[in-house]
Amino acid sequence: MDNTTASLSLMLKQLKLATMVKEWDALGNKAVKEQWSPQQYLSELCHIELANREDKRLQRLLKDAKLPAGKNLGNFDFKRVDGISKHQVIDLVNQPGWLKLGANVLLFGASGLGKTHIASGIGYGLIEQGYKVKFIAASAIVQQLQQAKQHLRLQDELLKLDKYNLLIVDDVGYVRKTEQETSVLFELIAHRYERHSMIITSNKSFEQWDELFDDSTMTIAAIDRLVHHATILHCEGESYRRKMAMSNGS
Repeated sequence: MDNTTASLSLMLKQLKLATMVKEWDALGNKAVKEQWSPQQYLSELCHIELANREDKRLQRLLKDAKLPAGKNLGNFDFKRVDGISKHQVIDLVNQPGWLKLGANVLLFGASGLGKTHIASGIGYGLIEQGYKVKFIAASAIVQQLQQAKQHLRLQDELLKLDKYNLLIVDDVGYVRKTEQETSVLFELIAHRYERHSMIITSNKSFEQWDELFDDSTMTIAAIDRLVHHATILHCEGESYRRKMAMSNGS
């Protein structure tokens, strides 16, 4: 290795161009063989560096999101569920302007109809566009916020969630009706209102949300905030999971 080669590798490292450090020599040999212009060689080298950085960024977003593995829109059979328009769901991914408005998506339906799969699929699609997404069970986020409130850190915990463009709160219908739990759930909804988006899945319709909140005034206030800027989807029909299981078994 001559001085020029050694110093080039060192400078690339100092510039934190890790992919260029690995690729510049082999790509340079290819450029000489194929008689590339200096501009073409540099352009290709930059392209490889940027592509690698984007891939790593995507992997970080996916790891942080903790979405259910394999639940993307590409493998969801919309024909097996009534009341849901594939076009409408795909538009939520392809036209993500609703995130900038802090709008919400509310998915209702009985257990097994694919609400979690659809919510997760939207999350995967938005991550591919660079948005920050977090998936969490309603019972888990309530417990997390409840503990923060006990330690007088509720506001700090809510602010931490602000880094996510989209918060997916799954199975809100399973939250136990206690004053401590429902109050922090309301705090979460109120905090993100018109600021950051949420997808909420629930096996309980709004008419049943009195079973979630201990106070009817809080129930009405929570629903008002959620639906003000919302796409509401109702999954209907026979259990999607049961249909898939029968299909795979046949």
